[in-house]
Amino acid sequence: MPELPVRVPTDFRIIAHRGASGYAPENTLAAFLLAERMGVTEIELDIQFSRDRQLVIVHDETLERYGYPGLAVAALDFAELAALDLGSWFSPFLYRGEHLLTLSTLFQVFRDRMIYHVELKTPSPDLPGAVLECVNTNGLRARTIITSFHFDLLTRVKTLSPDQRVGWLLRANQFTRENIARAVDAGFFQICPMAAETNREMVALARALQVRAHSVKGRAEMLQAIQSGCDGITTNWPDWLVHETERRDDCGKGK
Repeated sequence: MPELPVRVPTDFRIIAHRGASGYAPENTLAAFLLAERMGVTEIELDIQFSRDRQLVIVHDETLERYGYPGLAVAALDFAELAALDLGSWFSPFLYRGEHLLTLSTLFQVFRDRMIYHVELKTPSPDLPGAVLECVNTNGLRARTIITSFHFDLLTRVKTLSPDQRVGWLLRANQFTRENIARAVDAGFFQICPMAAETNREMVALARALQVRAHSVKGRAEMLQAIQSGCDGITTNWPDWLVHETERRDDCGKGK
């Protein structure tokens, strides 16, 4: 294995998956701020509705993994969700008291300091319009790429806002010639295969699109995606990569 950090071309997308989620609780302000401290300028995050239709940044539909069995995001108003401690499950010493955010709050914190890869997590037909409204209200359309595993949600985004960039997240065994053609025909910007399924042949076939790998489980898959010619990856460990024109201190801060 090569020494870390691995150098990548200046246009390679180093995207902090749910923030720097290898080091801080995912999708919290702490994780996004840490990613920024590491020199990252692109973050990925998950969006779903609370009961009162707020756009909440959270991955799981239930909160069991975070220490709250029996609670579901869609069954609670945002005020109830925001009162929960979403940091102690990761480290009660370092992150007790971290809370869920809304998409609007995240935009207001980082503004044009980030590129936002916003994943529509649930198949709610109203989610594309609500996210687009939030993006446009904050003047961040040019800095936002809307992604989803749900193809129909992405086509809805393109119907509502033809110029909005979108990326189709693929599940296992979906990185195929047929799906590449489907994404091109739909006018998508990105196709996003699992890192373990990338190879030079398939990435070359997808050159009409930007190819961004996801589900990086470790260094081997990270290197596979890079060597396959992908345009970027989402990773829990964004400090494992550095652009060729940058230096990075041993604490992971960009200079």
